Amino acid sequence: MNAALNVTLYIFSALAGLAVGSFLNVCIYRLPRGEFFSRSRSYCPKCGAQIKAYDNIPLFSYIVLRGRCRNCKERISPRYPLVELLTCALWVGNYAAFGMDGLTLVWDIAVSVLVVAAFVDLDTFEIPDSGIVVLLILGLVTFAPFGGVSWQDKLIGCVCVSVPMLIVCLFGGMGFGDVKLYFVLGLLLGWKKILLVFLLSAVLGAVVSVAVLVKKRVGKRGKNTSESRDEDAELAEYTSGSESFGESARDGEREGDDDDAGESNEDGAEESDVVPGKKGHEIPFGPFIAIATLVALYGGDAVISMYARILGL
Repeated sequence: MNAALNVTLYIFSALAGLAVGSFLNVCIYRLPRGEFFSRSRSYCPKCGAQIKAYDNIPLFSYIVLRGRCRNCKERISPRYPLVELLTCALWVGNYAAFGMDGLTLVWDIAVSVLVVAAFVDLDTFEIPDSGIVVLLILGLVTFAPFGGVSWQDKLIGCVCVSVPMLIVCLFGGMGFGDVKLYFVLGLLLGWKKILLVFLLSAVLGAVVSVAVLVKKRVGKRGKNTSESRDEDAELAEYTSGSESFGESARDGEREGDDDDAGESNEDGAEESDVVPGKKGHEIPFGPFIAIATLVALYGGDAVISMYARILGL
């Protein structure tokens, strides 16, 4: 291929990825709230003002506006440029991996769906069914031998992970959205790569879960130590003969209860604005599946070949 044409296609992939990433931000915000078709124009989630076209240029507008809304001056979440850059990198990566091939378009759409699924799962602990449907359509369209994966491998890939995970789901160990995601990804990748996805996602989930658990225990231990010191100080003050301690403590408790109630109400209102869905698990698993899928997509063949050599297959 002509070098100039190759560079042009890389640039086109990058720009298209940025544009699609901007659209994915809209999907991530609106899909869980059920307002995807309620408003055609993008708007500021803080003040509700419609965003002008010149303030809606992917990445560039965020830099020019210094990460703030032009209307209300509130800070724009850095997630927006992150999603745009991530999608840009994935689209460029797809072109680098597959070139001008039908696989490139298939995986451009697939990785875009995975980005939405991962971030929505982070916010709501649910994977949108619309993303599952898109991946299912891609799997059916490419059901014939495509990209070196036979239809037999695809059929096995559908069930070899999703069925065992469905059993786990019935006992409350996994969300049903994760099971559906494994099913449609197995249809796309075939059984070898979906097994790799399962292994990698399980390892990632275990590592993050342990890290979160350790962090919580350390934080709880530090909090208990601090509370114990405070109690010792109060006891020392009480035994030293402070006559007004009991009364002031009771007043303080009443004031503290009022303050805590106000703070919890404010936090609850803010939380309901940010996370519209109901959290059903401690840690969302969708992002781990998405990351593992990307690893399998770009390096799965090399990993599978390495294991085959080790096992003498």
